Parts: sequence; C-alpha cells; structure tokens
Amino acid sequence: MLRAIISSWTLFFGLLLISAGSGLQVVLLGTRAPEAGFSNIATGIVMSGYFAGVFVGSIIVPHILARVGHVRVFGAMSAIASAAVLIHIAILDPSLWTAMRFASGVSFAGMYIVCESWLNEKATNETRGQLLSLYMIINMAGMGAGQMMILFGQDGGSGLFLLASVMVSIAVVPILITASPAPSFEASERISFRRLVQVSPLAVIGIALIGIIVSMIFGMGAVYGRTIGLSNSEVGYFITSVTLGTLVFQYPIGRLSDRFDRRAVILGAAIIASIAISIASIFGPDEFILLLVMMLIFGGFTFSLYSLFIAHANDYLAPSQMVAMSSGLLMVNGAGAVIGSPLAATVIEVIGVRAFMPAIAMVLFMISAFVIYRMSARSAVPAGAQGTFVAIPDASTGVAINLSPEVEWVMNQEEANNDQDPFKDNPYVN
Repeated sequence: MLRAIISSWTLFFGLLLISAGSGLQVVLLGTRAPEAGFSNIATGIVMSGYFAGVFVGSIIVPHILARVGHVRVFGAMSAIASAAVLIHIAILDPSLWTAMRFASGVSFAGMYIVCESWLNEKATNETRGQLLSLYMIINMAGMGAGQMMILFGQDGGSGLFLLASVMVSIAVVPILITASPAPSFEASERISFRRLVQVSPLAVIGIALIGIIVSMIFGMGAVYGRTIGLSNSEVGYFITSVTLGTLVFQYPIGRLSDRFDRRAVILGAAIIASIAISIASIFGPDEFILLLVMMLIFGGFTFSLYSLFIAHANDYLAPSQMVAMSSGLLMVNGAGAVIGSPLAATVIEVIGVRAFMPAIAMVLFMISAFVIYRMSARSAVPAGAQGTFVAIPDASTGVAINLSPEVEWVMNQEEANNDQDPFKDNPYVN
C-alpha cells in the first residue's frame, strides 16, 4: 500500500491543488457576487453554471480522453479552468460569470476524471479500497482548505482569484513530470433513465434530491452567510464545517448501513440532517459556534446519503451491472445539482433569507417521505446479502466507481455481454 501511495504522489498532489482551487472558488464567488451588485437570482444562476458544466463534462470528457490521452486532457482542462477564474476579475457581468462557471465545471470534471482513471491504473485488488479512501480524504481536505483560504483575502480584492488560478495552473505540473506511462481509457457506457428507475426508484429520486441540496448549500450558502451578517472569514468557517462533517460522519454511517436495513439508516440520516439544518436556521453571528456545530452535523449526515443511495442501488445488482448503474446515478445527481442554486436563490429573493435553510430541510423531508413509501412497497435486502459500503467522494465524476474490486471481472466479461441487456435477468428489478 505504501508503495502505491508513493508512486501516486503526483496524482494526489495535483488532486489536492485542484480541490483547493475548487473549494476556494465556491466561497469566493458566493461572497463576491453580491458585492458586485448581482441579484440573488442572478447569483444562483451563476453558481448553477458550474454544476451544469460538471454534468456536461462528465459526459463529453471521457470520449475526448479516450481519443487524445490523459496528459493532453489534463493540461487543456487546467488551462481553461485557470483562465476562467481570471476572467471573473476582468468583467463583472452575470452572463459572462455563468459562462465561466460552466467552463470551470467542464474543466474540473475533466481533471477529476484524469486523476481518478490514472489512479485506477495504479490500484490492485488489494489496494483499491484504501486508495479510494485516501482519494476521498485528500479531495475533501483540499476542498476544506480552499474554503478556508477566504480568510487570506480582503473584501473586493483580486488576490484570491489569482491564488485560485495559480493553484489550478500548478496542479498540472505533477502530471506533466510524472515518469509513469499514461493508462489506456475507454468511456463507460450509459443506461437509460427508465432502467435506472426499474432497478431502484429510491436511489434515483434520492440521488436527484441530494444533487439539489449540494447545489443549494455550496451554490448559495456563502450568499446566505453574508446576508445574515457573517464576515467573509466566518463564511469560510461556515462552508468548511459542512465539508468537515462529511469526513467525520460518512464512514461510521456507512458501516452502520452494512449491518441494518440500509433504507432505515437513510431515513434516520435524512431526519437528523433536516433537524440540524432547521435548528441552524435560528442561529446567526451571535451564536456562531452553535451554527457551526449544526452545519457540521447537517453536512455529515446529508452528504453521507449520497454514498448510501449508491450502495442501496448496488444491493439489487450483480457485479457486472454496478458500473453502468453508478455512472447513470451520477448523471441524475448532476441534473439535480443544476436546479439547486437557482431554486435557493428564488427562495431567498421571494420569501426571504431565513427561508433558505427551511427550504433545504423540506428537500430532506421529501427524501424521508419517499424512503417510508419505498419501505412499504419493497421488502428489504437481508443485511447479510447487502454489498459492502464504499465511500465515494461527493465531487466524484463517476470514474472513481471503477476503483471497485469487481471492475476487473466486469471488464473481462464485457465482450461476452455486449449483445445482452445486463438488467433483464435481475430478479430484483420490477
């Protein structure tokens, strides 16, 4: 394992930098857009541009990668992402900022795909799970560190934009100087939305709603913080507490779901998260520590739901079906994320800023209600028959799914199964 980590240091270092750059932009643009005079709805649209870019990028970049290779794709995506950050300084226009956020989303999706697929090449059956866990930790740690860098800037300054651009630019250097040969890559196949729903309606609806929540909190959370009177530094702590909660709670919640009905764990996590965000809505700058505690709990339980829904869907699948299913669910999650920021902005604009967190709680309530419905409609998979929970990074673009131990077997069977419907013989699909 140590040898695999050492041989992958260039990938992990590059991942740390692009995650930090992405995390800094989340907070930076959320605080600077209101300062630039953008309305709440305009800011929501700007922030949704990133999620739309990730959605599109996760579809088109794998095909580009298969044609031109990892190094060229990473270099091109890094250059685009770096330039997009700088353009935010030059022109204060919501339409242009939305376009730049879209370009950033496509670029970051491409860079994550390169890192994940290259890491997959270095992994073995014995080290895949550990490398994936390390990948998640570095990814979330980079995001959190980037979000905290808002402390280093001044209101209205351009220094943090330059810092974000520099980090994204430097991220390409380890990839360019690595002596390891670039791995081969083939774009994964997609499955239809109808097939996704047939396998697991709960996973499809849940993943889409989680996408909305992610976009709401990361797209408009900084705007909410500034509106209720938090300083830029406090906004950094506010957003980082959500990320930190993911690191603290995701693994124990996942392990709990391996021992009991996964849907019951999903229900409990959604209820706790909705209570935490509801309580957080009553706190402001004067109760800042309590606000951070509630946001940490909210983040830990909410973002664990993403991995729980993936695991729940996989409980109904054979190994040969998991890659296509997980990739399809990631597309559903991206579609939901495109909606979240404009929805949050509309709530703030029309109802008021204090409706922001209750609106997120309502989405979590919808998840809880649908879980209860599905528990009445379908019997639980016995705990002993459930697959093992694997924590997937929230920023994952889908290639990280290929780090699972079953993939080598899947690839060996792929040619034999080309002309078959991989879901038709599954007794759980109904």
